[in-house]
Amino acid sequence: MPGRTVSPFSGLRRLPLFTAVRGGMIGAFVGTLMVAPASVMAQTQSNSGGAQSEAAHQYTACLKLARLKPQDAYDSANQWAALGGGEPAQHCAAVALIGLGDYTKAATQLDNLADNSSSSSDIVAGFLGQAGQAWTMVNNLQFAWRDQTRALKLIDKDPSLWIDRAVTLGMAGQFWESIDDLNKALDLDPKNVDALVYRGSAWRALETYDLARADINRALELQPDHLQAHLESGNLYRIAGDKDAARKDWLAVIEEGDGTPAATAARDNIEKMDVESENGNDKKMEEKTRKN
Repeated sequence: MPGRTVSPFSGLRRLPLFTAVRGGMIGAFVGTLMVAPASVMAQTQSNSGGAQSEAAHQYTACLKLARLKPQDAYDSANQWAALGGGEPAQHCAAVALIGLGDYTKAATQLDNLADNSSSSSDIVAGFLGQAGQAWTMVNNLQFAWRDQTRALKLIDKDPSLWIDRAVTLGMAGQFWESIDDLNKALDLDPKNVDALVYRGSAWRALETYDLARADINRALELQPDHLQAHLESGNLYRIAGDKDAARKDWLAVIEEGDGTPAATAARDNIEKMDVESENGNDKKMEEKTRKN
């Protein structure tokens, strides 16, 4: 669908079919970045029966503050780091930078953490994975791919890392390579809905509509209320010339996701479809949709 298809691979993320990830998925990315790697959290725990140490409590509180008041969290984390807070404090500062929208600085700090960490490979991979996500937020796909590839060399059994790199590849228009990574993610987690939706979008970009529809239908079977899946489903119905079905999917996105980028994209798509219909340009629009 032309315009603001916020589906994972639509509109961009680039390069016009993956851009959506930046619009519709930006919230998901920030949410992920705000989650501390479990291994980092474990590092702050005491050895006494698994009880959290004071540092672990401070880490948890810092991350919570980063969501609510990122500037306060950033200042607090830096003070904590100066007092010997180590990697948890530095990580919290990077998370706060995400909240402040300073993605480049956050990515750079996460890269530095990964480069200088003496922690286990899963911790380092977590830093690199988050850095890669932050780089995508500023469209630095080269650095994103670099960090995601480094992370996968450390940990290749985490589906989310394969999905992250697939998104970067899709944003760069490398859809076949993106599908390869998504296949690996789905080998590890066959019911991963995000991977199915991304792969469906990639198939659409390659004009392989039967495989795209199969992935989107499977995603909706697993998670009927998935906004991106409905958005992508509408795109596919519009390509097929089924305006009523496309409208139904997009209306579902608007109803269930009011205020989200996906809902905005769905509303824009309906308006554009209606304008095209009024002007008698349905066939032109369908052709344009296939190309976008």
